[in-house]
Amino acid sequence: MSTETHLITNTTNETASSHSQLNELVINWHITEACNYNCTYCFAKWGKPNELHRSLDAIEKLLDKLASYFIHGDPEIKRTLGYQDVRLNFAGGEPMLLGSSFSTALGLAKQKGFKTSIITNGSYLLRSRFELPPNTLDMVGISFDSQQHLVRRELGRIDRKGNSFNIDDLKLAIQHLSHTQKGLKTKINTVVNVLNWEEDFSPLISTMSLDKWKVLQVMPTGKSDLLVSDEQFSSFVERHSGKGLPISAESNNTMTESYLMVDPNGRFYQNSKGMSGYSYSERITDVGVETALNQINFNCNRFKSRYYAGKPSNICGEVLA
Repeated sequence: MSTETHLITNTTNETASSHSQLNELVINWHITEACNYNCTYCFAKWGKPNELHRSLDAIEKLLDKLASYFIHGDPEIKRTLGYQDVRLNFAGGEPMLLGSSFSTALGLAKQKGFKTSIITNGSYLLRSRFELPPNTLDMVGISFDSQQHLVRRELGRIDRKGNSFNIDDLKLAIQHLSHTQKGLKTKINTVVNVLNWEEDFSPLISTMSLDKWKVLQVMPTGKSDLLVSDEQFSSFVERHSGKGLPISAESNNTMTESYLMVDPNGRFYQNSKGMSGYSYSERITDVGVETALNQINFNCNRFKSRYYAGKPSNICGEVLA
């Protein structure tokens, strides 16, 4: 019997995609907690951890272990999901705040066989604040929660100088990246909350050549007065569906135990239903991937259902391409 006893492979109503092959496994490395914004709903809080990126040796050791296991190995998770590639998604905080440390990690990931992506607030893509090394990024995801400055400010999506990433900035950033990153896929992430659930994004999204627009129900980790009901989230999704937009939706339920996440300390971590915090593994660089993976719950079928079929989801948010 495999030691990966916490790899959940069967869940009621989550077996529809079990017959299909998954194009890629996505590992989300929250490389830093640091950020130039202060989003009120942010879940990426670890109390100023001892971030692994501060050591080049530690970065390379982590990437080597992840590549050896998920890319070159034949683990149970690979047999279960049947993925072809592994994408390392850099998240934060704001990864670009790290400057050369992030560039180094990104380049190393490409060298070791990962596809790469980043989730960013976009601010460092403007006015030459940060130049990504050419052709090191396969996908960019830019967080964009409102077309209204007042809403973005109330959500904390604003820096100390009062700058907030607006519609023109969004279009400019994607245009700039498309010139430096060959074959780049683009997506926008929108967190649906009480301040924006009635907002109409259709005109904006329809004018952009995006590969994906991911809408997420705000998680109950920040200010409780930002939470939306399932009905409100459903209303947002339904209002934007059927219009040819590349929308994929994730409810709170869908996000539970369906992400493979690494924290700034280099540990797997996971959110679980009914839990207010996270469960953590030991450091991957200390105990290895298989032992660390066994210490958290990761639902393979729920993960796979998010990436299956590549079409808009219903309120249950079971599809995310």
